[in-house]
Amino acid sequence: MSSKRYSAGPFKHLAFRPADLVLVGDQVLIFLGLISALLAHYRLMNIYVFPFRTIIYHAAIQVTLGIIAWATFKIYKKVIRFFNSSDYLNLISIVLLIHVFALGIDRLLPVKFQMRPEVFLISFFITSIYIIGTRLIISYLYTYYRKSKKIGPEKRLLIYGAGHLGVFLKKSINTAPEQSFKLIGFLDDDVNKIGRYVEGVRVYPADEGLAPLIVDKEVTDIVIANKSITPARKAKFLENTINLTIRVREISSIKSLLSNFNMDKLASMDINDLMNREAIELYNEQVVKNLAGKKVMVTGAAGSIGSEIVRKLSKHNAGLIICVDFSESALYDLQQELKRTFPGIKYKFILADVRNESRMSRIFEELSPNFIYHAAAYKHVPLMEEFPWQAVHTNICATWHIVKLAIQFDAEKFVFVSTDKAVHPTSVMGATKRLAEIIIQCFSELDIKTRFVITRFGNVLGSNGSVVPLFKKQIQSGGPVTVTHPDMTRYFMTIPEACQLVLEASIMSKGGEVFVFDMGEPVKIVDLAKNMIRLAGYVPDVDMKIKFIGERPGEKLYEDLFLETEKLKETYHDKIMICSEANHPFDMVDHIIDAFSAIENTYDAELYKVTIKKLLPEYKFNLTSDSKTPILKPDLKGDAQLTKFRI
Repeated sequence: MSSKRYSAGPFKHLAFRPADLVLVGDQVLIFLGLISALLAHYRLMNIYVFPFRTIIYHAAIQVTLGIIAWATFKIYKKVIRFFNSSDYLNLISIVLLIHVFALGIDRLLPVKFQMRPEVFLISFFITSIYIIGTRLIISYLYTYYRKSKKIGPEKRLLIYGAGHLGVFLKKSINTAPEQSFKLIGFLDDDVNKIGRYVEGVRVYPADEGLAPLIVDKEVTDIVIANKSITPARKAKFLENTINLTIRVREISSIKSLLSNFNMDKLASMDINDLMNREAIELYNEQVVKNLAGKKVMVTGAAGSIGSEIVRKLSKHNAGLIICVDFSESALYDLQQELKRTFPGIKYKFILADVRNESRMSRIFEELSPNFIYHAAAYKHVPLMEEFPWQAVHTNICATWHIVKLAIQFDAEKFVFVSTDKAVHPTSVMGATKRLAEIIIQCFSELDIKTRFVITRFGNVLGSNGSVVPLFKKQIQSGGPVTVTHPDMTRYFMTIPEACQLVLEASIMSKGGEVFVFDMGEPVKIVDLAKNMIRLAGYVPDVDMKIKFIGERPGEKLYEDLFLETEKLKETYHDKIMICSEANHPFDMVDHIIDAFSAIENTYDAELYKVTIKKLLPEYKFNLTSDSKTPILKPDLKGDAQLTKFRI
């Protein structure tokens, strides 16, 4: 029953809505209910004199009361096909109220116009039957008509969750019979519900015998309708169903059920739900306390990591959040989102390139941030192999500039977002991140106000440029899903986990540490691809192919989290590890910056790689035999001369 008005022909000036028809129709039923009650009562009493004048008075009274009640309680505006038991109970109560008032008015009329009280009782029951029965018939006819318009083959459905949300989902499915869903049953973990029936549908256990049930009942889809399910329980459930040829979806919001049900409107299960470990949850009151009211700068604020850091800072009531990014569109999108989501927080959105030293100096002069979260970086491994000068200028030189500014303007903390690719690097991206780490560790040895900290983590699920968005696009386009090597493994963490680590490190660090999460066992990329294909409802290598394309430039099969020279320390949290290594001579900073300054205006990829190799011996870069590129060999002997380095 939509709110669309209908009009036609010469009566265009008259328009009727379905709700208007319901209002009129219900009053007709109230009138017929009274007539039926009079007929039933007087025939049963063997009275042959029919009180016609009494009918006129009481019909007018009851219809008038009905109109008033319908207008007051807006009964006629409720969509009939969405009526539930509560609505029917309310309807009966209103019909009863009408008859109680009608009986009261009857007692005030002259005796000759009064009716026997039994008539009102009979009228109440008959009218209720008429009104409720009419709605049930309309709902049935609507469903029957929609079923005749079925789209596609029948889908056989299980709902995980036999609570209120699951029942609401069942009713929503019933409003879209043309979608060809057949509800097989509910799944639930509550032993008190298992084996019983909810809304006429049987409840099955969600763990034991799930595979035989799916095969025996030929189930094609499962919808998770349980908001109280824990991440660990969800992961276990998905592990039990991932190898079965079914599609699993989840109700992301109740809004998806308010209109006609459509499976495609429900959220697909995310690969985050299949992580082979518990989600890492941190909440430290010191983080909230220390960030409240502070001026905080986030570089790369519109990126996947930077934007999540900004969101978390907003929840911690930072005094001013300075969002710096070079991407116009991404920064604009972030600006609109934050103004809508956190209207009470002060932001400063700055479109700027972190490599522009004079621009960044001006920003520090104007705003003097207390905390700096440096997330701006070039991180795409194959691209940085082709354009290494971009990685050097952004990941190393820009970091060096901002570190100097943090010291100059007495920032409290400088947090550098690094990567596990900086450990034993085989790529330009990883090597430049490692050299930036060394620069920061050198500054950490100075007796200054600013404290420096490094956060290092593995691949972030869903971040820009990560493998998960690539796999999603390939699956949506029908495949194949491309994997570089069958043995390639990576450590994975979610964006919220990564940002929790960054914020935690900014408060708990004393200076010079590297914070790392215990991310469990590394995951094979090919297994990740297979699971994503299964979550999409396909069978790997049957419905969708996996194609091995070989390692890309700069990639390695395995990643490490620590260097051999780094010493691990225990922390207050079993999932956080801190490592530190032997001090670097401070003039290492001079050598790094001078080496790249000497080739600043050249665009020779191999020259940059050779320079990185000389500065960072652990960088695994194979030189060509006929290479004639000049080599800058740093001399790190002797004490650091701090006066040589101007801040």
